Amino acid sequence: MTFPLRVERYETRDRSYGVWHRVKSIVRFLGQGQAAKLTMADLDSVLFTEYNYPDKSPLCLIEVAMDIGQEKPTGVIRNLARMANLPAFVVLYTHANRPNPANANWPDIAAFRVQRVWPRPEAGWRTLTPGEWATALVQIREWQLKRFSGREAANDPYYQGE
Repeated sequence: MTFPLRVERYETRDRSYGVWHRVKSIVRFLGQGQAAKLTMADLDSVLFTEYNYPDKSPLCLIEVAMDIGQEKPTGVIRNLARMANLPAFVVLYTHANRPNPANANWPDIAAFRVQRVWPRPEAGWRTLTPGEWATALVQIREWQLKRFSGREAANDPYYQGE
């Protein structure tokens, strides 16, 4: 059985999200302390893992792409998240008409479309500002650290607050 090869749409991977997520950029939306705690590993310029420093505990999986109005297949990231018992999101971003102030080689980000794909997949997209997504990353981090410490967190499947 042969499978068709997927052709890369763009010659160069856009690094806008990775630049946006770094402390020098994301500090615009969070305090210095929270910005410094947000850490991620780029697993392929598309799949990012939020993790806890210094123990490197994975906290969340995020598949990222430039928003060109597309839907995004989520089967692989959903299965990874289920197997790892981590929340997972697809995040599509729209470029701003200005460079990122922390790295002028890449455009800043104007908006995000976000969809949780595991657990309790969302049926639709939420549109968030860069500040709202930065705050959401902090909340995800806090929820996961509570969950790992054995305390109830708002994103636990048994949480009745929704």
